[in-house]
Amino acid sequence: MNKIIFKFSSVTYALKGKEIAEGLGGKAVVRKNPHPSKKEGCGYSLTVNGNIDRIITAFDLHRVKYLSYELM
Repeated sequence: MNKIIFKFSSVTYALKGKEIAEGLGGKAVVRKNPHPSKKEGCGYSLTVNGNIDRIITAFDLHRVKYLSYELM
């Protein structure tokens, strides 16, 4: 299991991502980015403990749009 931080442009996508990640058995936390750049929109992040391949596949399947991700 890896710790992954996904960046989203809206809280809606971050919450959808949280629901999907937790449905796969991972622990997920949504946070507001304190100083998002203009391209990040409202700027929310989702920190997930889980299998990155399964999570990205599920996000793609459910059309959850994320801006980027980073492995920690």
